[in-house]
Amino acid sequence: MSIARLPRLFVAAGTRRGLLTFAALTLISGAAMLPTIATMADHGASVLAFEGAGSVARSQEIVAEWGSAGKMAMRWQLVLDTPFLVGYGLFLAGACAAVARQASWAERFRLERAAVALAWLGPIAAAADLLQNVSLALVLFGHASQPWPRISAVAGLTTTCFCTAAALFALAGALATRRSRRS
Repeated sequence: MSIARLPRLFVAAGTRRGLLTFAALTLISGAAMLPTIATMADHGASVLAFEGAGSVARSQEIVAEWGSAGKMAMRWQLVLDTPFLVGYGLFLAGACAAVARQASWAERFRLERAAVALAWLGPIAAAADLLQNVSLALVLFGHASQPWPRISAVAGLTTTCFCTAAALFALAGALATRRSRRS
């Protein structure tokens, strides 16, 4: 499996310009979410508590604690999280694609194959995050029944694990191919 098998979007995201663009999108949309996160925390529970509630009772309790200000903040949080998840999903795909390209040049074909496979972790994590957002929106708008709180909790864990794995691999791969370029 070579870098040629990656979607063009991942390869483009793996260029210097692509990585900078998706890092900027992630940082800007992440910063835009900070006031909504603070508002929810000030009105009872954090966004992470809501995302990981897992049960109908706990989800309803959090929404009730928030009141109208917290609910409005969560609505904005869900809107602002969309460009954020696109940003980090494509940044991680691009970072792994960049490792694959460097590994190919360094003739480290096992590393290249691993990078090509792991490039999908960022977009899969972003898709899980989007599924979580849909689940949270349903709960927020009065459909607080299972499976939505459970889906949110599982999707959150999936997002965290896949993002962490992709980021650690991309960092380790970048360091490994950097050493190869010096040799």
